[in-house]
Amino acid sequence: MAAVHLVLLTIAGCASPSGVVLNSSPFLIGKAVSLDFIRVQTTSAVGGLAAEQQLLNDLIVSELRETQLFPNVSGNPADTNQAAGTKITAEIKAIHNVSDQARDWAGALAGQAQILVQVTVTDLSSGSQIESFAAEGRSGKSAFAGTTDEAIQQAAAQIVAEVVKINAATAP
Repeated sequence: MAAVHLVLLTIAGCASPSGVVLNSSPFLIGKAVSLDFIRVQTTSAVGGLAAEQQLLNDLIVSELRETQLFPNVSGNPADTNQAAGTKITAEIKAIHNVSDQARDWAGALAGQAQILVQVTVTDLSSGSQIESFAAEGRSGKSAFAGTTDEAIQQAAAQIVAEVVKINAATAP
């Protein structure tokens, strides 16, 4: 019976997808911060991650819009002429990719996809930093769990949650 249980755990795994915010600085809000316009920019300290950068950028933008708390959210680099607003810079610092193929072939043995993103939130008008933190996303690691895309989704959700906290701290 114990052997069957061990085999099932190996095949199915037991870790669920997760996200966490690490090393969050206190909000540095000296004056009213405008969150009417939010510009999202993603970069990577790791080469060859254009698709992952774009997915992270798109997820942050769409999830911020879905909150309906922010009137104008953009991931377009051309939208930098706004005088007032907030800029979110998300830099991918580390990533452990798990592809669909790896998950299909190795199941739980493919491991857990992970991404670490360093985020800086700044005020566009003054250039002052509002907050800095790291967001980590992890996929599940069961035989039927997610891949790198799921880890990126988890990290994006953590970033959006932090921006919502900033919004709550600056609300009148």
